[in-house]
Amino acid sequence: MKSKSCFYTFALAVIVAISGFTTEIRAQDARTDATMAYNGAIEMAQQGEYLDAIEMYREALELASAPGCEDCSDIVERVEGQLPRVYFSRAGAAFEEFRSQRDPQLAEQAIQLFEESAEAAEEFGDQQVSERSRAVIPQIFYNKSLVEYSAENYEAANQSLDRAIELNANYLLPYYQKALVLNAQGASVDAMLEWLDRAIEVGERTGDTQNVARARERAAEELIYEGVQSLNEESFGQAQQYLTRAEEYQPNNPVLHYRFAELHNNRGQYSQAVERANRALELESGGVADRAKIYFELGVAYKGLEQQSNACSAFEDAAYGDFRDPALHELEYELECEGYAAAGSRRR
Repeated sequence: MKSKSCFYTFALAVIVAISGFTTEIRAQDARTDATMAYNGAIEMAQQGEYLDAIEMYREALELASAPGCEDCSDIVERVEGQLPRVYFSRAGAAFEEFRSQRDPQLAEQAIQLFEESAEAAEEFGDQQVSERSRAVIPQIFYNKSLVEYSAENYEAANQSLDRAIELNANYLLPYYQKALVLNAQGASVDAMLEWLDRAIEVGERTGDTQNVARARERAAEELIYEGVQSLNEESFGQAQQYLTRAEEYQPNNPVLHYRFAELHNNRGQYSQAVERANRALELESGGVADRAKIYFELGVAYKGLEQQSNACSAFEDAAYGDFRDPALHELEYELECEGYAAAGSRRR
C-alpha cells in the first residue's frame, strides 16, 4: 500500500509539473504573437500603410492584454504610446492629399480622420495628440473655403468659414476670408468691413500682427476704392468720408494721401492738397513713374495757389509715363514755364 501511495504522489507531481510547463509555454507563445503583431504594425506605419498599421497595433494590444500573456505590460505600454500618433499621421497624410488635389471631398475625409485621431488620443490618454488633432480641423475648414472661393462656390465657402470660426474663435484668417467672400457676393463695403474689423480685433488679442496689418491694408484699399468712385462721380462729400475712414485703418498709405490731394484740388482746397501730396511723396517707395501722378496733383495745387515756380517744378517731375503729355501741356501752354518750347520738348 505504501508503494502505491508513493506512486500516486509521484504521478500528481508529474502532472503539476507538466501543467506548469505547458502554461509557461503558452505564455511565451502569447508574448511572441503580441510581439510579432507589434513589430508588424511598426513596419506598416513606416511604410505609410496607416490603416493596416492601426489594425495591427490593435491586434497586438488585444494579444498583449489577454490573461494568458504574462509580462506583456511593456507591449501594452508601447502600443498605447504609439497608436495615437499613427492615427495623427494617417490624418496628416489625408490633409496633404487634399492640399495637393484641392478637392473639397478630400478635405471632408481629412477632417473625419483628425476627429478619429483626437478620439483615439483621448482613448489612450494622449492629451498632446488630442489637442493637435482638434487644432488642425479649423485649418482644414479654412483651406477648404479657399478652394470653394476659387470655384466661386460662395455659399459653401461661407459655411466652411463659419465652421472654422465655431471651432476656433481666435483663428484670424477665417474672419478675413469672410470679408473677401462677402465682397465677391457684392455685399456693401460696410458688411465687408465688419468682418475685417473682427479679424483685426482677434489679431490684436492674439498677437497676430502680420495679419492685422493685412486686414487693415485691405480695409483701407476698399475704402479708398469707394472714395475714388465717389470722386469720379463728383460726390466730394462722400469721397471725403470714405477717405477719412480709410485713414483710420492705414494712415501711412501713400495712395490714400494722393487721393486726398486729388480730392482737395477738386474742391479748390489747394493748401491742403499741397500738404497731402507732399506726404504722399514722403511715403511713396516706388519709382519715377509711381511718383509722377503725385507730382501732377502737387502741380495742380501750386497752380491753384498761383505759385508758378513751384507748379512748373512739380509738373516737370510729373512728366513721365501716363502723365507725360498732360504735364507737358501744363508746362508749355498753361503756365508757359521757362525752358519749354511750344513744340513739346525742353530747350537745351
